Amino acid sequence: MKEILRTYKHADARQTSSYCIPIVVNGTVRGRLRPITAEVIHNSEEITQLTEWRSSSSSWFTTQFPGSEDGTRRWLEHQVLGADDRILFFVEDEEHAPVGQVGLLNYNEAAKSCEFDNLLRGRKGAFGNIMIHALIALGEWSIEVLGVETACIHVLGDNYRAMRIYKGLGAVESERVPLLKVEEEGVIRWVPASLPLTEAPERELVTMTITREAFRQIMSAAFHKR
Repeated sequence: MKEILRTYKHADARQTSSYCIPIVVNGTVRGRLRPITAEVIHNSEEITQLTEWRSSSSSWFTTQFPGSEDGTRRWLEHQVLGADDRILFFVEDEEHAPVGQVGLLNYNEAAKSCEFDNLLRGRKGAFGNIMIHALIALGEWSIEVLGVETACIHVLGDNYRAMRIYKGLGAVESERVPLLKVEEEGVIRWVPASLPLTEAPERELVTMTITREAFRQIMSAAFHKR
């Protein structure tokens, strides 16, 4: 199955469209997930977009640092394209214009598990809530194509909107870890705090877990409401 991730990530420009995942809402295609490939590393406009999106949403990451386009290129090359258990997609609207990103990592073929991450809205698309439907499309693809049975999502405990979205898709909280803020050379890291705690933590990292069965039940219920 990891070969599937490699195939999607290493498609050339002529092949990419055939590896896009449609975002379908009530039977209508409202956008698509386009796999980020090596072509993106050489696309200055898209590198700029990814850098700006990450910078504008940095407060929702456990590691916060000044973004740079060179840093984005290195990250894509080594940590996304170079990892055989990870993939990242552009979320595109109906005109195929990028409006955000979403991906998965830590794909374990034997355990049939993965982690969803990097759900970022870069700008408002023509269709409202496209990012929610992008996550649904990725969830369906992970089940149908990768055979995923269980997935997790890590989210900071004060990101209430994101947690509501994940709960709405069937995810339940499975762990909550207190975090300690560490600053060094312009980089802020939120790291697990030592136990026992002497005071309430500033932030917490929440792990939410979703099963194939729970996700399918939510999708089925939503379909029958239409």
